[in-house]
Amino acid sequence: MDPLVVATFAAVALLEIAVPLVLGYWFVKKFGLSWRVFGLGALFFIIVQIVHAPLVIVTQTPLYLAVLPFGTTTALAVLAVYLGLMAGLFEEVGRYLVYRYLFGRQKIPLTRENGLLFGTGWGGVESMIVALVVLAGMVSYILFTGEGSMLFLPDDPAFQAEIEAVQALTPLDILPGLAERMMTITLHIAWSLMVLAAVVYGRKALLALAVIWHAAVDAAAVYLAPTQGILVTEAAVFVFAVIGFAYILWEWRRMGARSVS
Repeated sequence: MDPLVVATFAAVALLEIAVPLVLGYWFVKKFGLSWRVFGLGALFFIIVQIVHAPLVIVTQTPLYLAVLPFGTTTALAVLAVYLGLMAGLFEEVGRYLVYRYLFGRQKIPLTRENGLLFGTGWGGVESMIVALVVLAGMVSYILFTGEGSMLFLPDDPAFQAEIEAVQALTPLDILPGLAERMMTITLHIAWSLMVLAAVVYGRKALLALAVIWHAAVDAAAVYLAPTQGILVTEAAVFVFAVIGFAYILWEWRRMGARSVS
């Protein structure tokens, strides 16, 4: 067992939890906002996933098998587009419905500041959930790399190969996940502002654009990860995140302090 790998697991998990909370705290203090907005973002991400995730689990395998006769590359591409569209539709329409109907009832102004905080809560809770997965990975690493750990494991070649992959982990294998979370939070804030703009300006085209943008990011990740590897995938997400950050700055200036009650 490499202590540096364990430390990296722990540091990544800690940062994936702390960064969105610190960012939310900064927005709350700087703009005089309510943590309720952060909480609504987190809550409705979970609500959306309660519907979205089971539907994807049930439908993705039949879809993949249906198009598999056309070739594995085609099947993967179709699956990537499908998963991307599902994520985009559920999450961006979910954001739209919360802005359109719940914010008014809760007397929360549709301001750019609340859009930032709502997006931080939405992307932040996803980052925290991923942090729990990272911690589970750390526990698995400790269990499977400790002395005598191999004595009680099943003698299955496939299982042994998975264990060997865990044992071969280095800190550089873990760190890209942290970078991805930070980029994804940026994108969630950008999409939250875009959907907010769709409500504020009454332009449904912006909602459609947010759906397509979200779908493109997820589809690219699903397709590139198994075909091009993690570094190319993260590079593609980085490009999307830079575009997202630029959009946040642009929309921030355009929207100004305008609000709709």
